[in-house]
Amino acid sequence: MPQSAAIISGIQRVDLYETRRYFLVGSNQAQTKHRVLKIDRTEPKDLVIIDDKHVYNQQEVWELLGRLDLGNRTKIGQKGSSGLSRAVSAFGIVATVGAGKTDCI
Repeated sequence: MPQSAAIISGIQRVDLYETRRYFLVGSNQAQTKHRVLKIDRTEPKDLVIIDDKHVYNQQEVWELLGRLDLGNRTKIGQKGSSGLSRAVSAFGIVATVGAGKTDCI
């Protein structure tokens, strides 16, 4: 069972998964603790970001991603999503920090 409201210090890896929503999965360096943010892009005028407040272990996060993949698959012959797909994997986030300088967060 996931732990509630725990904080992972030092997010090392970030994976972005895509359906009609985005799921941002952050993990520590050992990939033993994972956090998930859901970014809802179905509202055209509002950015809705949901933090589920749980810390997942590796098995639990794979089960969650498997359920998301299965739940977002379309029936054969239908147009639309084919499940969950990994959009981006990164080991840091690059951001612009004033005056055009780039920094790694």
